[in-house]
Amino acid sequence: MNSGTVSIKTTPRLTIGDKVVILKTKRSFSLVFPILVLLLIISVFGAATDGSFFKSTVLVGIFNQALITGTMATAVAFIYTTGNLDISVGAVMGLGATVGAIVYNINGSVPMMLVSAIAVSMGLMLLNCTLSLVFNVKSAMVAIVMMQLYSAIIQELLGADMLTVDFKISKALESGGYRYIAFIGYFILCLIVFHFTTLGRQLRLVGGNEKCAVQTGINPKRIIFISFIMAGLGIGLAATFSIIRTSSISVNIGSGLGMDVMLATVLGGMSIFGGSKSNSYSGIIGALTVSTLNKGMLMVGVSASLIQGIRGVIFLLLVFLNSERPSTLPSRQQF
Repeated sequence: MNSGTVSIKTTPRLTIGDKVVILKTKRSFSLVFPILVLLLIISVFGAATDGSFFKSTVLVGIFNQALITGTMATAVAFIYTTGNLDISVGAVMGLGATVGAIVYNINGSVPMMLVSAIAVSMGLMLLNCTLSLVFNVKSAMVAIVMMQLYSAIIQELLGADMLTVDFKISKALESGGYRYIAFIGYFILCLIVFHFTTLGRQLRLVGGNEKCAVQTGINPKRIIFISFIMAGLGIGLAATFSIIRTSSISVNIGSGLGMDVMLATVLGGMSIFGGSKSNSYSGIIGALTVSTLNKGMLMVGVSASLIQGIRGVIFLLLVFLNSERPSTLPSRQQF
């Protein structure tokens, strides 16, 4: 090389993949992208149904279903954040609602019905957590077994009958705004705990790297217990919402909700494997998307069994597209 030659270093061009990664790492992406997807889905189904999708009865139905799923997804976000999974939440909600309805039919007390549903749901979630931590078994494995047990208890309590609650009581609670007040209060509590307290930071640290959390003086078992308590409270509220919405309890209550909650979480832009990107608001956004998908596909003539398959494919696709493939040592933050 001549002494007079100047070496000029060129900046390497970013590939499309690099640009996508940079976009995904921005904090606003996990909030903006799910909302854009929801708006797109609404627009597609609105056009496919010639505007029938925008009728007030349809939109109210979507919102009412999303309220139950969204409350549970917001609740289970605490568990997901710590890197744990629990697919028994639908059965837990169902058993909580069943006990609450039974209590009401025994003494006719609405407050006792609400308290019983919430208390049972919190107790069952704590049982799941205790079994996982005491016997050192993955929470997902415990949930599979307990889900079958809780479903069997519901069948034993109800048999072939349908348990009903006074329709006037349900309408009174609905018109009084109980569901909206309870959800807003719980959502604000979750928002504060998740994003403005030390506990929220500890939840994310345990989910991101449990060994690092231990080295900083955090007790992971304590944090996981708290996450299950917070989740149990939200699932209990969802149980009361379910009673009010239908005024009846059948053996199928809560069936498939575990999948809906996971799908809502992913569609809302949050990882079901926890870590630093966890938040408290993805659940409600994803729940609206799930309810919109379900209602829209039914309105365009898609069969219920095919809807289940489509939702499964969407879930797997989203997990694949959002999965991290690090070259360093793995952590619990999967995507």
